[in-house]
Amino acid sequence: MNRNTNTPPRAAPEGHRLSPDPMEIYQRIFECAPDALLVIDQAGRIVLANMQAETLFGYPSRALIDQPVDMLVPHRFAAVHAGHRDRYMQEAHIRPMGKTGDLFALHRNGKEFPVDIMLSPMILDGARLVLCVVRDITERKAAEDELARQDLELRRLHAELELLANHDGMTGLYNWRAFYEYADQMLKTALRRREHVTLLMIDLDHFKRINDRFGHAEGDRVLQAVASTLKATAREIDIVARHGGEEFVVAALGLNEAESLVAAERLRTAIATIENMKTHITASIGIATLEPQEGKHETRRLVTELLDQADRALYGAKRNGRNQVCHFNHLADRTQFETACRRTRPGNAEGS
Repeated sequence: MNRNTNTPPRAAPEGHRLSPDPMEIYQRIFECAPDALLVIDQAGRIVLANMQAETLFGYPSRALIDQPVDMLVPHRFAAVHAGHRDRYMQEAHIRPMGKTGDLFALHRNGKEFPVDIMLSPMILDGARLVLCVVRDITERKAAEDELARQDLELRRLHAELELLANHDGMTGLYNWRAFYEYADQMLKTALRRREHVTLLMIDLDHFKRINDRFGHAEGDRVLQAVASTLKATAREIDIVARHGGEEFVVAALGLNEAESLVAAERLRTAIATIENMKTHITASIGIATLEPQEGKHETRRLVTELLDQADRALYGAKRNGRNQVCHFNHLADRTQFETACRRTRPGNAEGS
């Protein structure tokens, strides 16, 4: 009986499969990887490149092999890259993605594109090689840039909203709401340090006349000029705010009664010397000073009390002829009123 000598190999037993060649698996992994894979030798030349490298850089594989990897680096980074590569080859180590700053690669067409790179050293037959994994992050970078742009815009809008919430639109000074908040903080600091706190209430004299005679546009110019003058004349640590209408308020830390009178006179003089207005501007100032306190106190109540006292002192300055400063502590003593309210330019009692 003749036997066929060309009998095909026996099939694997049912339930078992023949194991694929491991080298073929490695080759498939290398070729099918979603990132560009390059194997670089110690001289910086490309030994191996996968299909994704062809797609990413625009070169056929045969055009990459045995070429310096520097050909894939933008010219503006060539010198820096050469130095980094030499240092890396001396002390090769695994460098994961995301561990360096902005990286860029160069396409065959001359265009740059952002990439992330992973490096992993290996030794084959005694030769030192580096596996370079290159990932195109153009879309991710564009998304990050857009998020950064949106974040910057949100921050700008937030700053504008905060400015509008805390500042007077006409003068740019703190508004009444912000003044209460910052004055409250100042009082807490003063109580903790046992220091004086002074409030100055400033009211422009005969402001209604300016609006009636020259119009509201000129009145607005006057308010803006006075606000700028107060801000420039007050100390940097003082809180300057618009109280409303033609009234302003300044909170000052560390000024006792005598020092507060000097500060108020300095502000009054600065206002009186404002130029380039259609009429001469003057202001009356009422002052209230809180002496250093011991124990705990409700700061909101103290702010309210100081404002009330400064307002009453302001009324005293107005009543005594305007364009002067007056401290609340001297209102009760009528014999000292004339000296406490320092008249510098007489005015009549009509209007504010």
